[in-house]
Amino acid sequence: MFFCLPYAMKPCGMYTIGHLTLFLVTALLIGTGLYLCRDTDEKKVRTVIRAVTALLWALEIWKILFVLIVTGSRNPNDYVPLYYCSLVLYAGLFSSFGKGALRRFGDVFLATGSLIGGTCFLFFPSTSLPRYPFFHLISFQSFLLHGAMVFVGLLMLLRCVYRITLGDIWSCAMLVGATGVISYVFNFVWNKAHPAQLIQTNLMFVSNNFTGCPVDLYGFLGPVVYPIFMIAVQAFGPFLLVYWAVLLCRCLKEKKFNKSV
Repeated sequence: MFFCLPYAMKPCGMYTIGHLTLFLVTALLIGTGLYLCRDTDEKKVRTVIRAVTALLWALEIWKILFVLIVTGSRNPNDYVPLYYCSLVLYAGLFSSFGKGALRRFGDVFLATGSLIGGTCFLFFPSTSLPRYPFFHLISFQSFLLHGAMVFVGLLMLLRCVYRITLGDIWSCAMLVGATGVISYVFNFVWNKAHPAQLIQTNLMFVSNNFTGCPVDLYGFLGPVVYPIFMIAVQAFGPFLLVYWAVLLCRCLKEKKFNKSV
């Protein structure tokens, strides 16, 4: 069961007991990690980020080997790490080993994109649980990976290793936007070269509706507007969500402080 092919056994499915169990265990691990790091300084947080980045790469390589060796899939959708959540792999390296602007790119994405991307997956794991059973390598791998993403984002914000400013939105947008454009070009070239491919390549979900999309966005927006829309949403949306959430927390904290005084 742990290494079975997709759909070979009854999938776990979303919003099931299995999904709830994985969600709660992941949340417990995140909470435990944050508690253990409650007194860490910036230097130690950087060490933790390096360790988590190594874990994320190990989990991603684990998945790629499973796809190529066990499932035999040759569709880039299944093994090329060019999705929004895949950016945490590169951002982790930038944050851990980069300097100057490169480190800033990594820090901004880890504290914003990584946090939102990981959280969205935990609530909507459409790329794993609808295809695999609860007790499966991919089910465990996906929740560990996205849970680690949430942990890193919260750790950087709570320990003030990264202090969010609105101007940093362009650092996030440049990283995500460049990846979106590269993915769109890759999708176009690959799909033209493989017209008989059963499922079209859709890295970063910029060439067609994303998995589990409840509405036909591609059909509504059209082939020109849809890629621009998806790149823009991914480039700016998660950052703004975190920025507004941090502002709200600051306002509530100041309001509480003023009342106490």
